[in-house]
Amino acid sequence: MFTDPSPSVCFKCNAPLADLSFGFCILCARVFCNIHLIVRKGVANCEACDEMRRLRERSGSVSPADEVRVVDLLVRDLVCTIGPGHEPIVIEAAARILLFSDGPDDFENRVVDDVQQAMHDSFVDTSWPRCPDHSRHPLWYLDKRWTCQQSGRRVAPLGGLAAVLK
Repeated sequence: MFTDPSPSVCFKCNAPLADLSFGFCILCARVFCNIHLIVRKGVANCEACDEMRRLRERSGSVSPADEVRVVDLLVRDLVCTIGPGHEPIVIEAAARILLFSDGPDDFENRVVDDVQQAMHDSFVDTSWPRCPDHSRHPLWYLDKRWTCQQSGRRVAPLGGLAAVLK
């Protein structure tokens, strides 16, 4: 197996990354020390890609109102089921997925899926959101509704879990 013995360095300043905090630009995928990354809504990009990011955010197929709506509704579902404190996960997922989505519906589905997967992978709640009928498995987001895959029952729209769980 071949390994490169040279240290990884910041693409901008060539500083060795072993001694620094670093990250990747979401758009060009180059590695930079934290000094040369711009982080907005939890998503990093480099200075060279900042204008491209701003252009995608302004002129993409997802409006700012769509982004706010999805974030607000998904945060509402998280807070009513798990409690506060996980809002940054939703904000970061929305900001990242916004840059690469194909429209409002694609954006909504991908953000919900990404946040649900994060809740499962980080063991915050491996059944989030828990099915109110069976309580041993999660609901899945299908056709704009939280749905029980066992029964096929459409339980609630995005943002509507609080009404169902009372």
